[in-house]
Amino acid sequence: MTLNELTTKIQAKALTYINETGEAMDVFPLSIADFVVDYAVSESHFPSYFSEDQIATRLNGISNVLMMACIEVYSRAGAEGEKAHSENAIARTYDGAWISTRLHDALPNYVGVL
Repeated sequence: MTLNELTTKIQAKALTYINETGEAMDVFPLSIADFVVDYAVSESHFPSYFSEDQIATRLNGISNVLMMACIEVYSRAGAEGEKAHSENAIARTYDGAWISTRLHDALPNYVGVL
């Protein structure tokens, strides 16, 4: 599996989720799925000797987490990068600036001790 194939899979899962909630959408934004996969690769600190196939395979194991991260980023339209947002007397607070802490904690972490 390549990272592009993983991104496409995550995009399709997010689209299915959105449509099942009652919102009609033809295509889930590829930019969001791509951002989430890139974020996961960066934050997982994969060893430099890992191939793209190894990275994609490990991230495929948490594809549902990545899909929910896509939904979370999508739902924050207009409040990207914020931990709190207020508009028209409605206040929202998030536990992370981009992806919530609980989703971030589900990412594999390859940081080791030297």
